[in-house]
Amino acid sequence: VTPTLNAERYLEACLASVARQGVEVEHLLVDAGSTDRTLEMARASVRVQVIEQRGSSQTQAINVGLEQARGAVVAWLNADDMYADGALRFVVDRFAEEDNLDVLYGDCQVIGPNGEPLWFERPGTYDFRRLLRRGNYIAQPAAFVRRSVFERIGYLDESLVYAMDYDLWLRVRGLDVRYVPRSLAAFRWHVGSKSATSQLAGWREYLRIVRKHGGGWTPEMGWAYARLLLTLARTKVSEVVTGSTPLRPLTRGT
Repeated sequence: VTPTLNAERYLEACLASVARQGVEVEHLLVDAGSTDRTLEMARASVRVQVIEQRGSSQTQAINVGLEQARGAVVAWLNADDMYADGALRFVVDRFAEEDNLDVLYGDCQVIGPNGEPLWFERPGTYDFRRLLRRGNYIAQPAAFVRRSVFERIGYLDESLVYAMDYDLWLRVRGLDVRYVPRSLAAFRWHVGSKSATSQLAGWREYLRIVRKHGGGWTPEMGWAYARLLLTLARTKVSEVVTGSTPLRPLTRGT
C-alpha cells in the first residue's frame, strides 16, 4: 500500500522498486487528492491499482489500502521510500515457510534526497520494553505484517498522524515478531519529508502513545530526540545553504 498526496518527485523510484521485485505484488496506491502528476504516473503502471480517497489523512489512506488488500502479507511503502532488490521475494518465502510468523522486519538504508546513502538502521530484535524506553527503533518501510494480524488487533489508529507505526509495533506485543539482519528497504530523509519536518509534534504524539501503553518519558528517549533534532538541523543547513546533502548524520542509538 502506498499513500500519496502530490508525490510525483519520488514516486517513480518507489513504483519501480516494487515492480522489479520479481514476485506477484498487489500494489495499491491510495491518493488523497493529488493535483500534480501523481495519479498520471500511477495509472501509467499496469502493476498499480489506484484508489482515490480525496481528503483522507495518511493514516486513513493506509487503512483503506490495508482493508482492501487481498494478499496474505501486507505492508505500506511511502512514496519517497523504496524496497531493496530481492526484499519481497525474501519476505514472501519467510512467511510461506513459517505459518506462525506474524510480523517480520529488517534493516533499512537511510538515503538522502538524491538517493545517496546517509546511514544504516540495524534495529535488532523486538523488545517491547526497549520500544517504550527509547521510542520507535523499527524502520517502518522494512516491516511486513501478516494480514490476519490486523483482523485480530485492528487497523492503524486514525487519530495518530506521525507515529501510527510506533503504536502498531507496541500493539503486536505477544505475537510472533521477528527481526532479520538483512537490508529490506530504503527510507528517504529530506527536508520535505514528514519525518524531518514534524519532530516536535511527532514527539508529543510519541509520548501519548508511550503513556497509552504504560510507559513514560525516559533519559534514553530524550537523548534519541536530541540526536534527531541535531540530524534535522544539519540536514536543513546542508540542503538549504549548500544545496547538497548533509555530512553523515548522527546514527540513531540503540
